[in-house]
Amino acid sequence: MKEKLNRIETINAILDEYTINEPYPQFIIEPEIIEYAEYITEKVMERTIEKEGRTARKVGLLGQELFNGFLLQYKIPNVYANPMYEEKRMRQIKAKHFDFIIPHMPKRMQIISVKVTREGNNYKRFLANVEQWKNEIHDVVIAIKIDNLQNRKAHIAGWLYSNEVEKLPINDLGTGDAFYTYLDPTDATKEGITPLKNPIDLMQTLLKGSFKF
Repeated sequence: MKEKLNRIETINAILDEYTINEPYPQFIIEPEIIEYAEYITEKVMERTIEKEGRTARKVGLLGQELFNGFLLQYKIPNVYANPMYEEKRMRQIKAKHFDFIIPHMPKRMQIISVKVTREGNNYKRFLANVEQWKNEIHDVVIAIKIDNLQNRKAHIAGWLYSNEVEKLPINDLGTGDAFYTYLDPTDATKEGITPLKNPIDLMQTLLKGSFKF
C-alpha cells in the first residue's frame, strides 16, 4: 500500500521581518516544512540519495525550502529547481544542477545555490562537496545554519561568490572532500580562510525585485 502524505494546510518558512536588516536574518520554521522535507527525502527521492545519506539530503532540502519561503514571502520572481520534479530529468539529460535563478539580480549573482549546516554546536562550518560542485552551476552560494529545529529557528549565515568557494581549502570532514570555511567570520579569519560575507547587502539586492513593496 502506498503511503500518503497527510493534508498540509501550508508549507511555509517565514523570515522574521524584524531581522531583515540585521547582520543575520532569522527564519521561523513552520512544522509543516519539516514534514515536507522528510516526506520528499524518504518517499519521493529515496532511490536517488543512497550515496549522499538521507539526513544530509533532508537538511539540504529543508534549507532550499527556507530560502524558497523567503522568496515567496517577499514575492521575488524566481525559477526554483525543486528536486521533487527536476532531479530525475536532469540526470537523464546530464544537465548541471542549480537551486535558484533570480532574473533581476546582477548578472554575476543570478544563479544561487543554497548550502545548509545542520543544527548542533559541533557543526560550525560551511561545506560544499567537491564532487557535487562539479555537477552544479552557481554564481552565488548562500549559507544557512539550522539553529534549533525544536524551537523552529534558522538563520542566513552569509554568502560567497562561486569563484571564492573554489579558492577555499579542501578537507574530508566525514562526507567526502569539501570546500570549507567557518560560519563565524572571526574563526575563519583566525585560520587565514576566506570568511563568509555579511548577508545584509545581498538581502537588499534580492529585495529590489520584490513585488511586495
